[in-house]
Amino acid sequence: MGLLAEIGTFGDVAAEDDDAVLSYFLKTDDVDEIENGSSFAVIGRKGSGKTAITKYFSQPQPNYVTASPTLRDYPWAEHAKRRNLGASDIEAYVSSWRYLIAVKANSIILEKRGMKQMTDAQRTAREFLNANYGGIVPSLAEIMRPARLKVTRRTFSPSVMGTSVGSIDIEDEKGGIAQEIDVVTQSLMKNAAELADQAGMEKICIHFDELDQGMSELTDDRRYMLIGLILAIRSIRGSKEGEKVFPVFYIRTDLWDEIRFSDKNKISQSSAVFLEWDPDSLLEMVNERIRAKLGAEKSWNSIDDGAVMRGSQPKWNHIVTRTFLRPRDVIQFLNYALKIALKRDHDADVFTNEDIQNARNAYSKYLSQELDDEIGPHWPCWREAVQACSAVATETLSREQFETAYEGRKTKANDLDTAQALAKLYDFSIIGYLKSVGLGGSKWIFHYSHPDAGWDSAASRLKVHQGLKEFAQLREARAGS
Repeated sequence: MGLLAEIGTFGDVAAEDDDAVLSYFLKTDDVDEIENGSSFAVIGRKGSGKTAITKYFSQPQPNYVTASPTLRDYPWAEHAKRRNLGASDIEAYVSSWRYLIAVKANSIILEKRGMKQMTDAQRTAREFLNANYGGIVPSLAEIMRPARLKVTRRTFSPSVMGTSVGSIDIEDEKGGIAQEIDVVTQSLMKNAAELADQAGMEKICIHFDELDQGMSELTDDRRYMLIGLILAIRSIRGSKEGEKVFPVFYIRTDLWDEIRFSDKNKISQSSAVFLEWDPDSLLEMVNERIRAKLGAEKSWNSIDDGAVMRGSQPKWNHIVTRTFLRPRDVIQFLNYALKIALKRDHDADVFTNEDIQNARNAYSKYLSQELDDEIGPHWPCWREAVQACSAVATETLSREQFETAYEGRKTKANDLDTAQALAKLYDFSIIGYLKSVGLGGSKWIFHYSHPDAGWDSAASRLKVHQGLKEFAQLREARAGS
């Protein structure tokens, strides 16, 4: 059997569907920052590896407990009712999220670390969870459902907000969340920290991923709920209990860019990791998968025939320039090339130039579908802009050429003018622009590779991303044009 047949697949592009992802997971510095607690925000474009990280943290750990509860089927509309009507829009959901995290922290340590000796902290958590949720492992969807909580004197001090203990309303008389919930939360948070101490655990980690699931647009309610989760996590991590309870949130870059709240920049600078890859780190990711399949001594060089592509470009560079520097793009391209190589020779050991070239059509279609998922909810008519690029026919074009072609194809349903369309195309890295650098030099700027550069509204020379060349039916511009 040839080496390529032994590989079989480079993995699934979606980590949640890849059962083997942990066998070749690449532990980066970003993962270390999350694990040691220096960062509680993980920000990255779709396909940059957020879900793979949560899968890593779903494994049992020797010195802490960890869980990645899914938000895939979370009842956002139901949570929207748990709003603090006395707070600002930005802080309206902080109390409800803090309560949810406190409940989940107690549940996780009871579920994952059963202790031989029954302590007061264990009894407190078990009584509260059983009385209100019928078991010690409520799902995220269940936690916010009760309108009233049953509590005991063991759980809390003799009175809460002047009311004798027995039951506490979650809903107030106006239909929002009651103030008493904050006292309940504080007691539960303290109890979770005691449980962790008694179990000899350094911390309880809770990873919130899939915040965008089921969302076609970012409504005001969802925006405020996302901000509420972020602020709740920040407040917990800044408290005494935050030394033991470690919630972490994962969010797509475009959603992060859309939300606004005080101290967002402070979180970005001091408490966030941005999942960014370059050709070298992507190569290491691929090499990790090759080693897992073929053995520790194997690498990309073992399955590359060494011939350079047109223009003396190594195969790896040819592949990477057609991606958005995301693991899923590289994996998809290699899987297409693998299928083609094995069809050419079922005992093939190495990729040839033809294998890579012949993979480009299927890959370009894949990339367009990925973009449709990302840009479609923001701009349903985005393909009209790509059709305008196709009309020019070359991968490089002038602003004037695009404007003429775009205005001729723009439908009534498309409300973006040329300037807005170009800015949106740049935001999603469909196009880049030529920028002057140094003494007479220039380079192409794309958002995915230069996230801090920003769009130049005065740019006159444009280029369509090379991964879309086949989809848009573009050819290279002739020399001197």
